[in-house]
Amino acid sequence: MPPVAPRKVIIDCDPGIDDAVVIAMALFDPRLEVLAVTAVAGNVAAEQATANLQALVSFLDPPRLPRVGVAAADAPWTPRRSSVHGPDGLGGIDIPRVPLHGGHPSEKVIWETIKANPREVTILSLGPLTNISHVLKRDPGLAEIIGGIVICGGTIHAA
Repeated sequence: MPPVAPRKVIIDCDPGIDDAVVIAMALFDPRLEVLAVTAVAGNVAAEQATANLQALVSFLDPPRLPRVGVAAADAPWTPRRSSVHGPDGLGGIDIPRVPLHGGHPSEKVIWETIKANPREVTILSLGPLTNISHVLKRDPGLAEIIGGIVICGGTIHAA
């Protein structure tokens, strides 16, 4: 029986503690080929989500670095009154922050990755669906070539 090729994935997340665990597991799982990790405002504001994502990937130093997408600064975000993730989203741990130079917007990274790998990429959406909605609004035809979307979102407080 021939070996099974790893599943190609994009992780779209709002890096709080829960997403940090998923990223760590996925980057070292031989069954997955993490092509990109993209940030979105959610557990924390866009700038903090991007900083957390960059810090995590840099700190973990996986064997194959994924592309990193920058969260849109204009994305809606409302601070939560209390957060299990702490003020920085990562429980206040001190991970060295390594800024990306010339980072691309998450929506662009998602679009380019799907276009380069039609029908092969599964998007793991761990936060708000802002990036997914923006990329599909930009190019509705992209929906035809996304391999799949797994949505791991929800809320206990909804209006």
